[in-house]
Amino acid sequence: MKKRRVLLWVLGIVVAVLLAGLSTLLARWLIPTPQVAIIHVEGDLYEAYTDLIGQALADAGADPAVRAVVLDVSSGGGEVTASESLYFDILKLRERVPVFASVGDMAASGAYYISSAADQIYAKPTSLVGNIGVLSYLPDPDLVDEMLITTGPFKLTGGTATEWTRQMETLKNNFVAAVLAQRAERLKIAKEQLTRGEIYLGLQAQPMGLIDELGSRADAIAAAAQMAGLRHYNIVDRTPELPETDLSFLFGSADAQPAEAAAAPSPLDRLPPGLYYLYLQPGQ
Repeated sequence: MKKRRVLLWVLGIVVAVLLAGLSTLLARWLIPTPQVAIIHVEGDLYEAYTDLIGQALADAGADPAVRAVVLDVSSGGGEVTASESLYFDILKLRERVPVFASVGDMAASGAYYISSAADQIYAKPTSLVGNIGVLSYLPDPDLVDEMLITTGPFKLTGGTATEWTRQMETLKNNFVAAVLAQRAERLKIAKEQLTRGEIYLGLQAQPMGLIDELGSRADAIAAAAQMAGLRHYNIVDRTPELPETDLSFLFGSADAQPAEAAAAPSPLDRLPPGLYYLYLQPGQ
């Protein structure tokens, strides 16, 4: 009887160990290892490109394995509407997981606009940050002749140069308001200074509150994981693949690739007519 009791006790322990091991294996199978997703945002921000990035953000937010996202930003900005769309996509993702921005060589104009939507911004000491403002062409005068007629005095241009300038001022104020809304009390500079369109080194931007920390992408990943409460996690690149069709028009040059475009933003004379949150290097 005593031996039987001992045998049952030993069998109970063996069964418990087996069940514990099986539970661990099932848990690993059913509950994937948490991920910090990396999404690269490179080159000029045009709608066809930012739509792909926006979809990648949505996919990351819908994946229960993704517990934080880091945007690796190297861009001089781009179209106003494309920048705004990506800004709202990032805000939506922030409702589900922490989102950090890590600035590579540049997060200027529209690229800073989207970065400001992140929970925190990391940049390197020599990263270029800021350039808050709008640029555009003024419309040419209406040239109506015997072959080209219109139903209104501004059908061709959309309005006067004065009205176009007013619209640019409205967009600039919208840009500044978005930065103020997201950076809030972290900013240490006046609104008037934000509107001057200046660009700063990361070393300068950090004490101004335009960025949160000086550091690498690895630092941003570690901080995002900490905010998400992760100790063990995988780092997964969720950057969307660009279609094989020719998208060179998105990046300002037939030879430029997305990763190269941030270092050489589109010259003004190659831009289609429109409104831009875009940084142009001196001399372009």
